[in-house]
Amino acid sequence: MDTFQQKVRTRIRLLAVLAVGVALIYTGFMLYRSELPILNSFTKGFHQGIFFGLELVILGFLVQNIRGSRSDAALKKMHIEENDERFSLIIQKTASMTALAMFAALGVATVIAGFLDAAVFFALLGALLFMVILFYVLWIYFAKRN
Repeated sequence: MDTFQQKVRTRIRLLAVLAVGVALIYTGFMLYRSELPILNSFTKGFHQGIFFGLELVILGFLVQNIRGSRSDAALKKMHIEENDERFSLIIQKTASMTALAMFAALGVATVIAGFLDAAVFFALLGALLFMVILFYVLWIYFAKRN
């Protein structure tokens, strides 16, 4: 359990650095906004939402890990939850089905966009090709690892 406690402490430090890093990046963008391209209000709002949402998720994980590290019972419960094989299998199956659905949806969207707008078509085609290449690279990696 000591190794898991050390792992949680390391995770807490990493999450704290990540939270500060995201806040500093956002602050830097806000301070130098006049030197950046002028964006419409929707894009500005989207950027704010992404940064604040990311910050909230990081802080949520940070609080969860800090609470878990305060008592041995909570630490043991956290260890059991992280090493639950059923949960891992559910996540793996969900991820594989999501990947297949995304390949299909992105392929259909690419074909439809080809009839409407060339820029959107090439953007979707690039995203689809990136996903396919990443899929096969990871497939080869995991096949050789096992």
